Amino acid sequence: MKNIIKKSIEGKKIYNIYCDESSVDNPDLQFLVIGALFIDRKIVPELRKKIKKIRNKYHIQGELKWGKTSSLVLAFYKELFNYLFSLSPSKISYKCIVVDKSKVNYKKYHKEDKELAFYKFYYFLLKNSLDLDKGYYIFLDFKPSRNKNRVRRLGEFLSFTSNVGIIKHIQSYPSKDNIFIQISDILTGAVSFSKNKIGTSKNKEELSRIIANSIGKKNLDFCSSLEEKRFNIFCIILGENR
Repeated sequence: MKNIIKKSIEGKKIYNIYCDESSVDNPDLQFLVIGALFIDRKIVPELRKKIKKIRNKYHIQGELKWGKTSSLVLAFYKELFNYLFSLSPSKISYKCIVVDKSKVNYKKYHKEDKELAFYKFYYFLLKNSLDLDKGYYIFLDFKPSRNKNRVRRLGEFLSFTSNVGIIKHIQSYPSKDNIFIQISDILTGAVSFSKNKIGTSKNKEELSRIIANSIGKKNLDFCSSLEEKRFNIFCIILGENR
């Protein structure tokens, strides 16, 4: 879905946003996480080359996925995330929301539609992240949907929301075709792992720690203030089971 609103982004700083989600459909996990990786659009080609170089160094092939974490990729991820988060937050940053699924009242607020609720939370994450003076290209991980218009409607609601920057593109893509959606998958999976305290995999536990250390934290089980720029974990507090 391209050019939702025909406004000029000339002179504005432009960001690509790569989104993914974790623990949405698993009834055994309490928290769902929706994440967004923000990258200054100008440096995307440079980052692709750098990531390819690091991959070649460690002989990493195929799609990067949180679910495929093993001891063989930990050294690669350590160098990758140390590099990415050494860059200025104005060049690359990550934001996510954490939602306690047990407190979501699907009947009262979401027409008993879990898919609708999911996209409302997506809207919440993005509308609070899109600065008015910037432009955005948004790439969502493809998720099968009963309503084929969910992504288009999400873009329309964002575009007509006050205090939100210009959205030039929003569309879902298979993660296998986009390295940055894959990286968003890793980050979002790591937050979910930490919040849900799954703790059944030493390799995933170590990868979560690697990511946390790359941003100067001991672990990823924390909540951020709105002012945090580099790595923001926003824990939604739902009142009256919303």
